[in-house]
Amino acid sequence: MQNVEIKAEYRANNGKGVARTLRRDGRIPAVLYSKGKSTSLSLLLSHVQKIFHTHAGSHSIFQLEVAGRPDGAGTAMALIRAVQRDPITGRIMHLDFFELSEKDLVKNRVPVEIVGELPIGVKLGGVLEHNVRELMVECLPSVMPDHLKLDASSLGINATFYVRDLPMVPGLRILESPDTVLVHILPPRTESTPEATAGAESAKK
Repeated sequence: MQNVEIKAEYRANNGKGVARTLRRDGRIPAVLYSKGKSTSLSLLLSHVQKIFHTHAGSHSIFQLEVAGRPDGAGTAMALIRAVQRDPITGRIMHLDFFELSEKDLVKNRVPVEIVGELPIGVKLGGVLEHNVRELMVECLPSVMPDHLKLDASSLGINATFYVRDLPMVPGLRILESPDTVLVHILPPRTESTPEATAGAESAKK
C-alpha cells in the first residue's frame, strides 16, 4: 500500500468554539494519538473528502505532513481510527488518527475487489452475491495492501469463494475465519408463470 499524503496543521486551541470556526473556514478538527500522547490538528475538508472517495478511502495508511508541530516532527504515518460525521448531512466533522511504527504489526480493514472476467455462472444466468466487502488483516505497514484481489471468473452456478481461497500474501495474516463466504453464485432467477402460481395456491388449500 502506498501511503496517502495528507497535509495537516498543528492547533494549540481546542473546544467547540474552535471546532466551529474551523468548519466555517472549510477545515475540520482532528487528533493524532501516539503512545502516551495526543496532538491536535486541523485538515482541509475538501482534501479529506477527495481522499475518502478514492479506492481505499478511510482505510488507507496516511503520511501526515504536519505544519507547526511543537516537537518538530513534520511527518507521521497513521491510520484513521474514528470518523465523526454529521448525522443529517453525512459531512465529515472530526477525525481520530493513530500513529504507526514501521516495526509494529498493525490491524486494518482492507477492501475485497473482484477481478478477472465475468464469472462462468453469471454468463449462464446466475447472480453474483458479494457477501463480504472488507476483511480485517494484520501485517507490517509496509506490507499492507490497498485491496485483496478475488478472481471469481471460474465460478459456476452454486459455486462459492471462501477466505481460504484467496492467494497468500507474504507477511499478511487475514484475521477472519477461513470458512467466511466472500462470493457465491446464485442460480438463475425464474419468474413464476400465472399457471404455476395458481397451482401453488391450489396446493395450499
